[in-house]
Amino acid sequence: MRLQRKLRRWHRWLAIATAVQLLAWTVSGIYFAFIDIEFVRGADHRQSLPSTAIDLSLASWVTAEATEVLIRHRLPQEVVVGVVGLEETRWYQTDGKELLPLTEMEALKIAAVKTDLLADQAVLITEAETGSEYRGRALPLWRVFNGNSPETVAYINASSGEVVAIRNAAWRWWDFLWSLHIMDYDDRDTIGTLLLKLFSVMSLLTAMGGVALFISLPKKFH
Repeated sequence: MRLQRKLRRWHRWLAIATAVQLLAWTVSGIYFAFIDIEFVRGADHRQSLPSTAIDLSLASWVTAEATEVLIRHRLPQEVVVGVVGLEETRWYQTDGKELLPLTEMEALKIAAVKTDLLADQAVLITEAETGSEYRGRALPLWRVFNGNSPETVAYINASSGEVVAIRNAAWRWWDFLWSLHIMDYDDRDTIGTLLLKLFSVMSLLTAMGGVALFISLPKKFH
């Protein structure tokens, strides 16, 4: 009985210590399970482009250290080629000439063709920010949106013209709940933080303690 009382006491304190995080795991897990991930990613705002003929006969890119070659549509009827190197990706016209970055008007033109956002504003992003909506994407980027609906934005690569991300309210909720789920509140990308490991072990001990208490109770209490 003395051991059972100690176990109950330790189990109570463990349960209190882990209750908030267990609730966060449960709520975030429910959100992840029930919401459509393609909706979160803004797939419903993307528009497909018509096919374009590609002539690479005049191309002469520097590919000595290339690991991959990418072909992308940029402006309507414009195809660009990306040479992926060990440290960066360089973008060229199909004749091999190096590509100039998109202007603000060109970024808005691409947004009109590749999305349904009716974007009328564009902001150039040149510096990375920890935990930003565009983290992990190569800079510079154009952030485009409609002034009347600024909560939904598209991020366009300033060289290739690719819409690399679309962010909406559903994604921001996902991102917030994901930070609670993995217990990384800064960049939201690190799985296996010390906090996550600690609370995972504490939650396991809480569950094991509950099972041990159930088994050790007299049958009349079952």
